[in-house]
Amino acid sequence: MKIKKVIMFILTGLLISQGNIFAQTINSDDIVGIWMGNVKMGDDYPRLVFEISLDNDRKLNGTVGSPEKGIKGIPLSAIKVKKDSVTFEIAAAMAEFNGTLTSDKKNIEGVWKEGESKQNLVLKSISLEDLKKSNPIKNFAYKLQYSNEFFDFYLEDKDIEALNDLEKTLNKHFLELTDIMQTSFADKIAVIIYPDIKEFHKAINIENAPDWVVGAAGKNELKMVSPLNPGNVHSYESLIKSIVHELCHSVVINMREQGQVGLPKWLDEGFAFYYAKQLTEEIKKDILSGAKQSEIPSWEFLNNAGTVEFGDNSGYVFSASIVEFLINNYGYENIRKLILQPNGFQNIFGLSEVDLENNWRNYLSKL
Repeated sequence: MKIKKVIMFILTGLLISQGNIFAQTINSDDIVGIWMGNVKMGDDYPRLVFEISLDNDRKLNGTVGSPEKGIKGIPLSAIKVKKDSVTFEIAAAMAEFNGTLTSDKKNIEGVWKEGESKQNLVLKSISLEDLKKSNPIKNFAYKLQYSNEFFDFYLEDKDIEALNDLEKTLNKHFLELTDIMQTSFADKIAVIIYPDIKEFHKAINIENAPDWVVGAAGKNELKMVSPLNPGNVHSYESLIKSIVHELCHSVVINMREQGQVGLPKWLDEGFAFYYAKQLTEEIKKDILSGAKQSEIPSWEFLNNAGTVEFGDNSGYVFSASIVEFLINNYGYENIRKLILQPNGFQNIFGLSEVDLENNWRNYLSKL
């Protein structure tokens, strides 16, 4: 997902009542510290953590993160204090929090906005120890049906028939992916299987999403439509590949301190699509072979396209072809390095990003 979409809190709500807030003048010291609240994202309530400090010139600085989403240390682009209100802006996510400090200075009550969406949010002042002890709000829609060393599976009884294939596939690729990426998980990954596309889209709070949207991932979480009820676009087999695709995202989020923030969309989606073997020879023949230079999207377009625009313009296929090109020429180890250092083209490949893109275009012309 593009940078400004990476902190993906899908929001609803109305402006918060101001009845229990007392006007007062805020000084900088009042908001220095750690502030935490829970935002609603579909059927999840991930923690949103702001860390605010003063530099030597007594200028306010801060970062925001979400432990459940594998996001940490995203710089605030602006902190604005005016009388009794404070605003935290995050340009990378096109998001902001605007609130009012309560009279006891323990809470900031206000509204979190991202784009046109907004929801009420209360940030509570907490200590570092409180943060370490805090736990995410878990709200699994279905019961825990099975656990193994790496995964907990939540699904309805009627979908248990797919459990064996899901477990076998995930176990195999978990071991392989964590080896390739030289990473490990501190906690198990929750696998939530939704009975149909409608319920899945409701869970991710994008009810009008196209039917090809069947999976989502977090640091320790995979969500997917049941392979037994794949809808009109997918099949049982393609959804088994889709769970591997989402596992790739979870591994990448886990291995990077800032999760998917700062990671080129073509690299994030392309690696997942390529590794999950979704880039079939048939798809390559239909879309990539003989593609005219004018039909090949730029890396800039692939990075900036919205989710639907990306999918509708064969973004997954073209992105996977970039990853295939890089792996064929430079190996998995250099893909791992690039995921960790997305701006390190020259150091990793000995070429600029522009030169690599041109080489990839030439590669496509020969397919």
